[in-house]
Amino acid sequence: MNTVVDIGSSVRYPRTGTTGTVVRIEERSGHSFAELDSTGMLYRTDLLVPAILIEKVVRTEDLKEELMQVEKERSDPRDQSFQELPNLDSACNGAG
Repeated sequence: MNTVVDIGSSVRYPRTGTTGTVVRIEERSGHSFAELDSTGMLYRTDLLVPAILIEKVVRTEDLKEELMQVEKERSDPRDQSFQELPNLDSACNGAG
């Protein structure tokens, strides 16, 4: 793949989907290996690909709307299973 991997690079190991930042590079048995911060494991540098880090931007308004929806669902459950059970007198209505 001939990807240049340096310390501080964000990379992904495609076989498992593992991503991380390279914290150390070392040579062993004629191969170059990179240690990832996320696992502490060594990966062959020729098998790593650059990782694209995507940050999700959350607007304050969206977060407030989600919290209001959660509170509404807590205070007004639509499912009957959340309502209190009737007071039972321990009488058995079945045969027995």
